[in-house]
Amino acid sequence: MKQLIFLWFSLIWFPFAVIAAEPTPDDVYQKVYQISQEVQMIKRHFHIDNVAEEVNVTITLTPGHSWQKGYEILYKINHFRQKQGLSFISVPSREPSLKFPPMVAYEQVARIITELRILKYYLDITEEVATLPTFTGKVPTDVYNLLSHISSEMDILNGKTLTPSDVLTQAVRISEDINFILEALGIEHTVIPPKKNVGVLPGGSFENFLLLLVEIKRIQGLIGMSSIDFYALKPTNRQITPSDVFSIGGIALAELQPIKAYLGLKYALTPMAEYYENIEPADVQQLAGWSIRKLQLIRSINKK
Repeated sequence: MKQLIFLWFSLIWFPFAVIAAEPTPDDVYQKVYQISQEVQMIKRHFHIDNVAEEVNVTITLTPGHSWQKGYEILYKINHFRQKQGLSFISVPSREPSLKFPPMVAYEQVARIITELRILKYYLDITEEVATLPTFTGKVPTDVYNLLSHISSEMDILNGKTLTPSDVLTQAVRISEDINFILEALGIEHTVIPPKKNVGVLPGGSFENFLLLLVEIKRIQGLIGMSSIDFYALKPTNRQITPSDVFSIGGIALAELQPIKAYLGLKYALTPMAEYYENIEPADVQQLAGWSIRKLQLIRSINKK
């Protein structure tokens, strides 16, 4: 009888434990489609006709990768806010986790919708999104691809791509996450950054991020985690831009989160982005190279 009373009490006061919603990739994609429509409204407001090229990847990605792509969009929204005379906002981080259910991406795209609606209010854009279509058969990679296209559309709205100064913010955040991991493993490092290759282009920074992902994949293997074919994310037939480097940095951050979670770093949130000026691709490449050297110190993992 007491157990029945307790169950009744729990259902009254804690209904969220029983009816918590879990979106599907189709639900997330529908929200991302809404974001794409909101961005188009803002483009029409400024009489912008240019359309970003659609570049889709086919590898299997997770909602964690989509979360990072959403972070990228929020970061670019910050640039757009600044362009409109608004102040910067803090782009949040999230708790590391071993698994990435669709809710991870859903909550991020909900933030983006909120920020875009604030911008529409500020710009006095009264147009609203019509009834959203229903999607079926979508997977996390579809979500990532549409978010990637929206990110490129934000470049058009901003009138520019990201810069090496922006990319350094990603490189610093990656470096700090690696420091969390080394500390958790009791590894003290005295490795120094590699020599700066003055004059290197963004493609050189991108290559170092790929090498960084090689080390991350090696560490994932030490604890039995799967990885992705990140080389498939490298742009082909065009020059690599700082935005490309920022994006691959987001992939690296997504891949680091399960490692942090495995080590029990529940509250070791990736630090908030800081802002830098007058940064060159060589600075980004050097910091990525330093992160590679730090990861190479990890030869085994014994969870405490």
